[in-house]
Amino acid sequence: MSSLNQWQVKLALLLFWCVTLLTPLVIGPTIISYRSSSGWQIEIMYMFLFGAYFPAVGWFIGPMYILYIVMFLLFFLIYALQVTFYCLNSTTQRWVIISGLLSLIIPLAVIGMSVPFAAYIGGAYAGPLPFQFILGLIVMRIVKAGIEVPKDELLEEKPSWWKKKQDDSVEDKQ
Repeated sequence: MSSLNQWQVKLALLLFWCVTLLTPLVIGPTIISYRSSSGWQIEIMYMFLFGAYFPAVGWFIGPMYILYIVMFLLFFLIYALQVTFYCLNSTTQRWVIISGLLSLIIPLAVIGMSVPFAAYIGGAYAGPLPFQFILGLIVMRIVKAGIEVPKDELLEEKPSWWKKKQDDSVEDKQ
């Protein structure tokens, strides 16, 4: 399995899940306005896995937040599960990294389509925060578990056609 003890693997996974649950995963704009005196103003929302925080209002958990969970945070949850499965030798590193990249790309694309370009000129960042992705890569690097691809399934190098012709011509001369 791994060169680490079981409790060390469990501690790494516990830290990873704490980061997933307690740190903001996505920063999203809630109100975008333009005033000639002050320019662009953007009020932001920090989205966690189980609720959102608006600096002016406080915590928000409600029916509308389920849409945010489905659109943005479901991919973060899938990535967290994939890292856990990798540590338990149930999946390959390729699928974990693909799910991690999707957890960053999809929220960025959805927010990018919904936020006008002018809001980005105001200097506000709206999109996913890579805390979970980076920590997941570190946990996978430390644990070094996962399914190893058997050597039978790897592609074996076959001689190219020009090497075959050279071998045939050498055999014909002899």
